[in-house]
Amino acid sequence: MTSQNPPEKLEARTNSKIEKILIKDHQKVEKGQVMMVLQSTGNYQDILKLRNLMDSVSTNHLQDFPLKMVSAFKLGEIQSDYNSFAKAFQDENLFTRLQPYAPENLAANQGISESKSRITNLRQQRNLEVAKTELTLKNYKRSQELFNQGVIAAVELEGEKLKYLQAQQNLENINISLSQMQESISNLNKTKSGTAINTEKDKITYSSQTLQLFEQLRKSLKQWEQNYLIVSSTNGTVSFQQFFGENQFVKSGDAILSILPKDKVALVGRMSVPATNSGKVTTGEKVLIKLDNYRYQEFGIVEGRVQNISLTPDDKGNYYVDVILPKGLKTSYNKRLPFDKELKGNAEIVTKDLRLIERFFYQIRQFLGYQT
Repeated sequence: MTSQNPPEKLEARTNSKIEKILIKDHQKVEKGQVMMVLQSTGNYQDILKLRNLMDSVSTNHLQDFPLKMVSAFKLGEIQSDYNSFAKAFQDENLFTRLQPYAPENLAANQGISESKSRITNLRQQRNLEVAKTELTLKNYKRSQELFNQGVIAAVELEGEKLKYLQAQQNLENINISLSQMQESISNLNKTKSGTAINTEKDKITYSSQTLQLFEQLRKSLKQWEQNYLIVSSTNGTVSFQQFFGENQFVKSGDAILSILPKDKVALVGRMSVPATNSGKVTTGEKVLIKLDNYRYQEFGIVEGRVQNISLTPDDKGNYYVDVILPKGLKTSYNKRLPFDKELKGNAEIVTKDLRLIERFFYQIRQFLGYQT
């Protein structure tokens, strides 16, 4: 007999010694409360501090993690995973602080600024060269007319033509320089774009690695908790399964503590019924329960009703039967039994509630061979 939310039985999950007992027998505990610590290679107080720190830090604000404080902790089995996280955390912070792509980006910006200033000067020079070229062209045309009239010699005409060609050459050189400056700005913008892409790419890589190793550390911490912490998963009253003391060795699978839930809900019975005559068991039949903790001769019998029966037997050939207790733990002697833990005993299912005269006729029929 138990409650619908039965007592929680806690077992050791690893072979170790008990390092610290944090509760007393029959003490009330809360969900998530650490009740016992098994010995590990780390300092359990440091590891619990680390757990609280990790729970308080959001994954979106890992930069707030107090790495300097935790560096002094003795973490034992999870030290390696913590070191990996710490290195990734420091690498990310170093990348953020030093900004390795900043000089390249700064150089590109300076180059663009200088190129734009140079373009402004070249455009002014080009305007002057355009005016100069127009003037040399006029002089050349004027000299050509004078030459045709026989006023000047061919040498003077050739001199004016040379000046005009030099002015054209100068103007072309300026145009080439302007084109080169434009190309330089385009290349510097490409450099800036590549720098921004590499910066964001590395930033994501560092951040992802830090987050991944943070979650790995959290996973290792959970595994450590499962192995070395005995924690209550419900509100209730704790009870030692046997006498335990600090530095006592326990083996994996040893029952250590049980917790009776604060909210017992309703009491129920669970029976294991042999296959013999199990076919006669039906829902609603009376169940007479005799508890080991309370002798039925003194306290009476608890009455229940069959709620359901399993369709198939277990590996031992027994059927599982659920029993409801309409009167709770009120006995046939009108006594109400206290319930503070699981109760065990034997029970009988009354498959046919026959009157005395009917039982007599059944025996007669069986004796005469009429029983089928």
